[in-house]
Amino acid sequence: MKADRGALFCGSGSFNYLEAALISALALRQHEPDLPITVFSDLPDLDSVSLEGTCIAMCLVSPQVAPGSNAFSSRWVKTRLAKLSPYCNSLYVDADMLAMQPLGGLWHVLDRAPVGLVRDRLPLVSLCDHVAHEEKVFTLDAVGGDATHFNSGLILWRSEQATDSLFDHWHQQWCRFARQDQLALVRAIFSSEIQVETLPNSYNLSPRDARGQEVYFLHRWGGTVERGIFRRFAAARLPAVVADAQKRLEVFKHLLISGAGCHSG
Repeated sequence: MKADRGALFCGSGSFNYLEAALISALALRQHEPDLPITVFSDLPDLDSVSLEGTCIAMCLVSPQVAPGSNAFSSRWVKTRLAKLSPYCNSLYVDADMLAMQPLGGLWHVLDRAPVGLVRDRLPLVSLCDHVAHEEKVFTLDAVGGDATHFNSGLILWRSEQATDSLFDHWHQQWCRFARQDQLALVRAIFSSEIQVETLPNSYNLSPRDARGQEVYFLHRWGGTVERGIFRRFAAARLPAVVADAQKRLEVFKHLLISGAGCHSG
């Protein structure tokens, strides 16, 4: 039987992504001490990660992506989250996001709608500029330029047939191009006709927009994890959390480097 609610993170593809996911999970733990948290990863030896006292679970997954496609293994996991989540009500958070305060009334959104998402900083499909031209053209033809472009960095949903169907459609749409995932999500929402509650931007906010704003999660997107930018960003705000994550990963990193150096970061 699934637990009532919990948060999900994904640290697949490389050590840097697992480190970022653990940093993000520990940051949320500071504000939500009783919330169950699960971190998914495809890296070996996860049981060597020291999680004593955190109530965070590590779960090994095996993304079915082509060899050499580790950069997009996390997208495979994201689009399969409805099947992977051990919770009835789930909150997925990208690895490059930092919780800045307790979640507040976020869970009550699920009393009104099965899914909650924040609009992207570029809120219309016509404005989207982060995907290949061919996928944007395909999406424009499918849903039109005025369709809402949601940011998939934070996803809130309750487990039911409608959301299972949405994630199935999302995965199918993602497999068309197997690169970025947000326009695939737009197409899946359009085809499934599911009710989506638009969440306040404060739950998924870029640091460049955060000055003077209430913030629940800061999202340092843009490929910052592999380049170490997210780690430095987090350390400047939550140094104890970053130090804790790195200490907990010491043995794991050693095993990963010694056993499969190509995954290390």
